[in-house]
Amino acid sequence: MTGELLAGRYQLEQELGRGGMATVFLARDLRLSRRVAVKVLHPGLDARFTERFRQEAEVVASLQHPNVLAVHDFGEDAVRGPFLVCEWVQGESLRELARRLAPMPPEAVALLGWELARGLEAAHARGVVHRDIKPENVLVAHGGPLKLADFGIAALADRARLTSTGAVIGSLAYMAPERIDTGAWSPASDVYAVGVVLFELCSGRTPHAGEGSARLAVSAMTRDAPLLAEVSPGTPVPLSGLVARCLSRDARDRPADGAVLARELEAVVRPWVGAPSEASRAFFVAPEASVARWREDRFARLLDEGRVLLSAGQGAQAARCLNAALALRPGAPEVLALLRSRPMKQGLIRRAWGALARPWLHRTGTAAGGVHRRAQEQHRPIPGGVLLHGPQQPRLLAGARAARLSRRHRLKAGAALVGVLVGLGVWAGRVGRGTEGSLNRSVSVNAASPPGSDSRAAASTPVVPPPIAPAPASAESSAAPMTDASVTPAVAASRPLNRTVGTPARAARPDAQGRTARTASASPAPTAQPATPEPADAEVPVRVPDAQSFATITVATRPWAEVFVDGQSRGYTPRLRELRLSPGAHRLRFSNPLCEPVEEQLEVAAGESVSREVALRVRDAEVTIVAPAASRVFVDGREVGVAPLRDPVTLTHGGHVLSARDPGGNVLRHSLKAVAGTRTTVVLESSP
Repeated sequence: MTGELLAGRYQLEQELGRGGMATVFLARDLRLSRRVAVKVLHPGLDARFTERFRQEAEVVASLQHPNVLAVHDFGEDAVRGPFLVCEWVQGESLRELARRLAPMPPEAVALLGWELARGLEAAHARGVVHRDIKPENVLVAHGGPLKLADFGIAALADRARLTSTGAVIGSLAYMAPERIDTGAWSPASDVYAVGVVLFELCSGRTPHAGEGSARLAVSAMTRDAPLLAEVSPGTPVPLSGLVARCLSRDARDRPADGAVLARELEAVVRPWVGAPSEASRAFFVAPEASVARWREDRFARLLDEGRVLLSAGQGAQAARCLNAALALRPGAPEVLALLRSRPMKQGLIRRAWGALARPWLHRTGTAAGGVHRRAQEQHRPIPGGVLLHGPQQPRLLAGARAARLSRRHRLKAGAALVGVLVGLGVWAGRVGRGTEGSLNRSVSVNAASPPGSDSRAAASTPVVPPPIAPAPASAESSAAPMTDASVTPAVAASRPLNRTVGTPARAARPDAQGRTARTASASPAPTAQPATPEPADAEVPVRVPDAQSFATITVATRPWAEVFVDGQSRGYTPRLRELRLSPGAHRLRFSNPLCEPVEEQLEVAAGESVSREVALRVRDAEVTIVAPAASRVFVDGREVGVAPLRDPVTLTHGGHVLSARDPGGNVLRHSLKAVAGTRTTVVLESSP
């Protein structure tokens, strides 16, 4: 292929990429002495694809904008067939840039979105709808700018769609609901795709990540996208709100087109970085430095937000903020200091006590007043020692009897109150421990599940408080009646719950030697000083593991992989970046169902930092191609032999076009999505 001359003008140098419809080559324009990108259509395609290819040249050639990939020429070679000549962008795709700079700060996301919206503005102004916006179709040149490319399935507003069969063409994860449902398209469909791109750049996942195309399509059509601020804590509200509008299921609720979207993104980004044109130029010149600066700003915002949420007792939201902060700065001492302070648990118990105990005490007092009134009406003893024989004849009850009645009523009321307080204390203790456990489990190094799987997270060493021993019950405290002032939630939570207060104790059962065990109520109370009740807002000590007692391993894989340590899953890369391992030997395994697994033994010491970069080899697919005898067989435009083929053809994972040209000149074609590690047979035969 090197040195091959195309149409007598373009000398092909190397292959840059290959897709289902065309192959892209780096070539030199001999007439103008410049390097260009030449997109050559695969041979054997039917007229519908050729017409779409020609339309791309016509559409893009009419667009002259810095954020749109320029088209220089269109022609047809006698051997290669139709080709398209575009400017050569020395850079990378937006997908590669996002992977290199992840996690992407909101400022960078908004600037990239603004550049992308400007390219769409130029297209929409001429009635062109791109219909396939995704990170792979956006190119970022070294030093800028961003360029929107691959208008292969673009459509003009005044022209019928080329997909006459009714099939919807594009990338499903970025398709607007109306396109999935009816195939309808409009500039608002492109705005939806930009919203998906912005969401993915911020969070590392698409808004409707699902297992399989059917579930993803149903989710996009029937469910609202999650809020970006909830999925990616620390995202500023203006950006999160704009992305939510772009992802509206109703196209009328989105920004109308690229021009409106560009204006709204400029309004969002200007308060952060100033004029977006100048900020984007500075970003493209030194993206790593800009991202590092913005990450520090975001870390400070996340830390402040986590501190406020912890003080308010909102543990789940605080965990998400601190998790995002740790992803930006692993092992940050500021975050560990927040964990040690633990103000969340105290506030939660105080609010629970106030919310439940006060209304109950109020209802108890109201019920007691009703008992007093009924006792007066029925001439029964009152817990104050007064008995009414008639409305006009009160007399004092004997002192001893009045005392017994009063004591009996107080004990009954006290027993009921103790039951409620004990239950409240246990509930508060469980909620506190559960929230604390949830916080400690959630605050770890952020770990994205791979595309389509974000349900697992990397497990970190939990921060567990030491158990609190219950205070010993004294004789005085067990004999005195319980009141609402004598029991605090902390004391109630620490009391043993071997039986419910207010109900008869269970009969003692013999132990293994036949002896009868005494219950606590039957045994004499030990003589002890009354226990000092622990105040409700007392701080519970929390032990945070010392970072020097662990080894830290930084992992990176290509492509994504599930990471196992000693047979236990720790999560998925690329969201999982760091692991804490105990000192000693460990067995690591990196697994992806489409790749060959990688295993290795690793021995680490306390305080050691280790880095592992693993490249997994994607399994090939084997395809047996059956075609009419003497037919020339092609795979993605490259001839692989003459039928019958003796051996299966090895294909990479992904989409491919299989075609054959029989002796009569007829072209037989089949599109195949090869799955890594599988064996498939494809029969190419002419229609009857």
